[in-house]
Amino acid sequence: MNLDTEMQKFEIEFKKGFSKPLILFILAENPDYPFQISKRLRENTKDRIKIEGSNIYPILKSLEKDSGLIIGIKEGDSRKRIYSLTDDGKKFLQSLQHSLKEFLVIIHEMIDTR
Repeated sequence: MNLDTEMQKFEIEFKKGFSKPLILFILAENPDYPFQISKRLRENTKDRIKIEGSNIYPILKSLEKDSGLIIGIKEGDSRKRIYSLTDDGKKFLQSLQHSLKEFLVIIHEMIDTR
């Protein structure tokens, strides 16, 4: 087993797991277009977390259609959509913040005891 390869796999998986919450945090700052959301995520994480190109669209679709936490509105005749949090998304984000903070404390405690 190549430990570097395994580490890369683990990092990809836990970054994927946080992609939806991170997008919600980005949209809490300002509504934006998919490309800009991706760019702001890279900027806010100093390029440590990236959602490349078309990979952001299925995540946005899930947050919009499946969860109702965001809404995408088309601009005029353009196919471009600007995404923003719904009222439910704003409420959810407050609960999510608390839940993530608790989760991260647990993880931090586990790491520090090893």
